[in-house]
Amino acid sequence: MSITEELAEFINNTKFADLPPQVVQNTKECLLDIIGGALAGTKYPDVVGITQEIKKYDSQTDCTVWGTKHRLSLLGATLINGTMSHATEMDDVHKIAKTHAGAVLIPAAISLGETLKSSGKDVIRAVALGYEVSLRIGMGIGATSHRLKGWHATGTCGIFGAAVAAAVLLGLDKAKLVSAMGLAGTQASGLWAFTEDGASCKKFHAGKAAHGGLLAAMLAAGGMTGPRCILEASDGGLFPASSDEYEYDLVTKDLGAVWEIMNVDRKPFACCRSMHPSIDAIMQLQREQGIKPEDIKEVTVETYEVAVKQCGFTNRPQNVPEAQFCIPYGVAVVLYDKSAAREQFTAERIRDERVLELAEKVKVYSSPRFSDQYPKNWGCELTIITQSGNKYQKHIVNAKGDHDNPLSFEDLVGKFKGAASTTIPLEKQECMIKEIMQAEQSGDITSLTQLLSL
Repeated sequence: MSITEELAEFINNTKFADLPPQVVQNTKECLLDIIGGALAGTKYPDVVGITQEIKKYDSQTDCTVWGTKHRLSLLGATLINGTMSHATEMDDVHKIAKTHAGAVLIPAAISLGETLKSSGKDVIRAVALGYEVSLRIGMGIGATSHRLKGWHATGTCGIFGAAVAAAVLLGLDKAKLVSAMGLAGTQASGLWAFTEDGASCKKFHAGKAAHGGLLAAMLAAGGMTGPRCILEASDGGLFPASSDEYEYDLVTKDLGAVWEIMNVDRKPFACCRSMHPSIDAIMQLQREQGIKPEDIKEVTVETYEVAVKQCGFTNRPQNVPEAQFCIPYGVAVVLYDKSAAREQFTAERIRDERVLELAEKVKVYSSPRFSDQYPKNWGCELTIITQSGNKYQKHIVNAKGDHDNPLSFEDLVGKFKGAASTTIPLEKQECMIKEIMQAEQSGDITSLTQLLSL
């Protein structure tokens, strides 16, 4: 069998009752985390703008555009919901896969589930299996090589998870599941060129992958076939075409015994996960030493190569997307605000000249001791030299939010409420949390999507 055929067999053979209780629980927590971030994402100007523009040409009202009064077609709503899910940079990530799977597949599953009036159990199963496929493909592709070639794994690998989640809800058989994954893979895309000029399109990678995965499942349901060797084909297989360090065996190793959804990291800070180790470090030193911005003479951050490439390219971000990918800015704004929430990554906040002058004092460089551990560990060592000559250091192996250093459920609820409060009143938030955390008892997922509509 090809790799996708092995995955399809596993998917077809795995029913809701086969999901371990901890996988069901973690899947619901993933739903809570992604939906909360998406509700905050509704306020981003380009999300508002593209929703209004698409609505000019999409007059259907099948699906909820989360956190708004708008309704669109199934495909249109999935595109917008996926885009807003990745907007705040607070969606979950898997270290080895370097993939934000949830922002892609959860919008596809919820939007299709709303259309089909799927049960909560069906949606949980679809989401859990979507994560498993997306993350395992991300693990196998070779995160470092894939990233350094300029690919964004959230787009290239996330689309498979959306296709699987949609295919499960549509009840596709094994052959059509294989085609859905093949049709997803042939659409796989997402390039890191946005860091060249701070373009705001990174969030679109998640939306387009959600849309593309859903479309792949629909095409397969209609009889179009996709390549069964989409990952390993010698001519055009995704792995050899986009990486020099892929490992096919990782995709199916311990399939069904080890659930990778249990290894997702959840973000406490509203920026690229590669910034979190340095932010975690500066926050700890701030608490321990009482360091103030005016005390700083120099800060150095030693970290892994990928972090330097995507978050060490500037000290003076020109816009919000650049600030969300700027270690020097993250360190500097935390020294002033003692926080790295959404409020620290706004067009107004990033213009503070005091913060930018402090960011100029932060130097970021890579070293083998961190690069060699990546992507298993996303670490750093941050060193502060004060004006008085004191030296303070903090070594981070994996930042807060890592599955080995997790957010508590109370942290997760607090994060949800903080994000959702920009859009949804508190009473509705409480109902939404209850609905999500008891989703397996729901006979129809529209009880959740009704709460997502204003």
